[in-house]
Amino acid sequence: MSGPNEARYRESEAALASHYDVELVEHWVDVPEVGTAVRVLEAGQGDPLVFLHGSPNCAATWLPMAAHMRDRRALMIERPGSGLSAPSPRWTDHRTQSTAVVQRVLDHFDVAEADLVASSFGGLYAYNFALAHPDRTRSLTLIGSPAGPAVLGIPPIFRFISLPLPRALARKALRVTPEEAKERTKEIGHERAIDAGAIPDILFEWYSSVVCDTETPANLLGEVRAIATPLGYRATAKLRDETIAAVKVPVLYLWGDEDTFATPEQADALAALTPSATIEHFEGFGHLLWFDDPKMISDRVASFTGRSPLETERS
Repeated sequence: MSGPNEARYRESEAALASHYDVELVEHWVDVPEVGTAVRVLEAGQGDPLVFLHGSPNCAATWLPMAAHMRDRRALMIERPGSGLSAPSPRWTDHRTQSTAVVQRVLDHFDVAEADLVASSFGGLYAYNFALAHPDRTRSLTLIGSPAGPAVLGIPPIFRFISLPLPRALARKALRVTPEEAKERTKEIGHERAIDAGAIPDILFEWYSSVVCDTETPANLLGEVRAIATPLGYRATAKLRDETIAAVKVPVLYLWGDEDTFATPEQADALAALTPSATIEHFEGFGHLLWFDDPKMISDRVASFTGRSPLETERS
């Protein structure tokens, strides 16, 4: 495998967008709090949905859902250091800085309030923003096991990445060929969908490009070390039970029972912490549920965010 190549990544992303027949518009949003600008991919029209991806991943992971939600304006944030977004040179207060990423994006697009849809590491961003700005958060949808909650524990990969690894080793450890990407996707709970041919090969080709043609794997070191150590989450980043309970906006958890990052029992314990939360389990689905069935998951998000309970209370 050769080194990072932005042109090659852009070609891969464009091929994925073409596969799903989604027209993308690229934006750049300055976030002084993290010392860089983040990339945002926009698709569709209508009420905004703000998407926050996991790691190592980037914004285009949401294209299968954007293809099924064309009547919503998808704003897919590429977190600092992911994809083509440059890394933050100074993670000093991750809770405040991750909140600022979402806030700056909403301000840039003149969005007063939005529905947030998040996965994995992106879940930590979404929780932090919803806690800091409930007035700007219509609803919160967490797809798969989110990062941050103490009740779920810390993902083993965070313990590994928080070790004092050199960038070159992290880059090498997380790079995969398309076939290896398929196998790793099986390992996080998607074996049934892959064996059934439900996930197109172009997704694995694109993901291989994410970790080979961008600096996403190496850049992840800085952010993970800001929130975690080999022993667990840092106290300043961990979302304790009482913090989760303080979330006031409507919350929907969509959980694949094959998600290897947390059990269905842990998922139920998490959902029980927040009075405004509901949870739906999907048998045979993995960590990235929209990979298993993008239409089903998109329909659930559309139903939940079409008119949230919070909006009903306000009207």
